[in-house]
Amino acid sequence: MLSPEKYVQQKARTLPIHECWVNDTWEEDGIAYITISRKHTNNNITLGNFLVDTKCLGLKDTFTLFNIPQFEYRKFLEKIEENMDLIKVPYTLVHNIIFAAIEFAEEYGFKPHPDFRITKYILEEDNDDVELIDIECGVDGKPFYLRGPMEDDLMAGLIIAQLEETAGPGNYGVVDGLDEEFLNDEILDEDFPFDEEEISQSVTYQFKIQIKNITNPPVWRRLTIPSYYRFSDFHDVIQIAFGWENAHLFQFSPKGYGSFPVIKEADDDDFGGYGDRLEAEETLLSDIFFEEKQKFTYIYDFGDDWTHTITLEKIIHEVAMTPILLAGKGKCPPEDCGGAWGYGNLKEILSDPENPEYEEFLEWLNTDVLDPGEFDIEEQRKLLIEVFPEKKKDN
Repeated sequence: MLSPEKYVQQKARTLPIHECWVNDTWEEDGIAYITISRKHTNNNITLGNFLVDTKCLGLKDTFTLFNIPQFEYRKFLEKIEENMDLIKVPYTLVHNIIFAAIEFAEEYGFKPHPDFRITKYILEEDNDDVELIDIECGVDGKPFYLRGPMEDDLMAGLIIAQLEETAGPGNYGVVDGLDEEFLNDEILDEDFPFDEEEISQSVTYQFKIQIKNITNPPVWRRLTIPSYYRFSDFHDVIQIAFGWENAHLFQFSPKGYGSFPVIKEADDDDFGGYGDRLEAEETLLSDIFFEEKQKFTYIYDFGDDWTHTITLEKIIHEVAMTPILLAGKGKCPPEDCGGAWGYGNLKEILSDPENPEYEEFLEWLNTDVLDPGEFDIEEQRKLLIEVFPEKKKDN
């Protein structure tokens, strides 16, 4: 018996399309909430849901629901309609919206959501059999970033930095206040409310941070960071230095799960009421790190459990204004690939072009090759500078 994922990949296109829905304001808003359903012979429904940004980012989110009864399908649609009005449309329209947005976003380096490797099989193959409809993307042909409610300051900064690189200064738009002034001043005003005395009495930490259980090659970064930075800032710096996507929860603690204090975001409630908790937004690095060779642990994504060992290599008795990436090795693993074990399995599959899963995983990664040794330090340094420009001393 096929798993739901394999069924969708191998047989979904043999099911007739049942109906297609999209929010009635998709053209005006530039955000399309699309549901495409296919009907099984038992009248159950398998559907694909697609969150599409036609102005900049392309396919932001997607998932499937497999073989659900009709009444569950109707409840699903009713739940969506609590927040927006849906209209039933021909399949050709939603097909063109999705693929036009993906193509436009890829011009600027934004890839479709990783789960599109599955949900694309809810769609018909993108070929000449599907009528071509002209879908306007961007604004006047330029990308226009609409900041979403789930995109924090770090993510917004990274998106803008990428647009600066791929579209060029002045060749893109931003809404919700995220312009150049916001990136360089408002983020800093919110995240760096330190007075001059705090800064003048600070030191600079040199850390080596390495992802556990990854070899051939190992994946690590060496960086310096001001001691007055908070752990929320440290999280952002680690995300950029490694190349993570800041898409999951995180925690810091002495030795990982079960050790205390645990340092997390204020709105992360999965503590269960046990142990000491510190808020990442309020805890300074200098509250925790005191001596060279001290170790701490950073865990990113509580599903894949990417565990990073943090070693304080040096305490430099100088004031620093920004983090600096000094060195590193190894490519950041892909998000949602199953942790260190899954990454090892992925590397093994992609080292053998004869492996039956080789093409499938290359397609999932949206690349022609996976080079585990690839690490563009200059690119990550540039992103750090974009997101953490030198702090003005009068802040």
